[in-house]
Amino acid sequence: MANVLQQCFPKIRTREAVIREISESEKLRSVWVKWNDQQQKEFLDCCTGAKGVRILYDAFFKEVMNPETAPERLEELLSLILRQKIRILKVLPNDSTRIADENSLVIMDIVIELEDHSIANVEVQKLGYKFPGERAACYSSDLLLRQYKRVKGEKGKKFSYRDIKKVYTIIFL
Repeated sequence: MANVLQQCFPKIRTREAVIREISESEKLRSVWVKWNDQQQKEFLDCCTGAKGVRILYDAFFKEVMNPETAPERLEELLSLILRQKIRILKVLPNDSTRIADENSLVIMDIVIELEDHSIANVEVQKLGYKFPGERAACYSSDLLLRQYKRVKGEKGKKFSYRDIKKVYTIIFL
């Protein structure tokens, strides 16, 4: 299999070639020795094409869809999903308010305000069964609470519940 991949993708190297490059560089070697055996194996598997990068992990998705560095990517994706033109106005900071879900905390990943002032949370889950409807409801409730606090603070005595816009919780499984 590795030979077939290497024929199609010549930049894929053998384990030996990767280890040789690491050994020849003091900087790379100093990082390598800090990793445990499993981390070293996973790195070599990715470099040699034996395994792919786990793109459904939050860190990768956040990097690719980061609304602060490449807003056009997330804007286009959300526009297609919501069937309306989306323009990211700002990224909302993580709030100190957390909704406890048994022993874990519900922490928003990418929270954005949309063009019509509605709010969306974009979440990636590797294992879909670990994201039940009740958890999605907690995320949506948290989004409503964030919006309520922000809008009430901005409008003061002129606040009306009609000022509260829709919220979206988008989960990629």
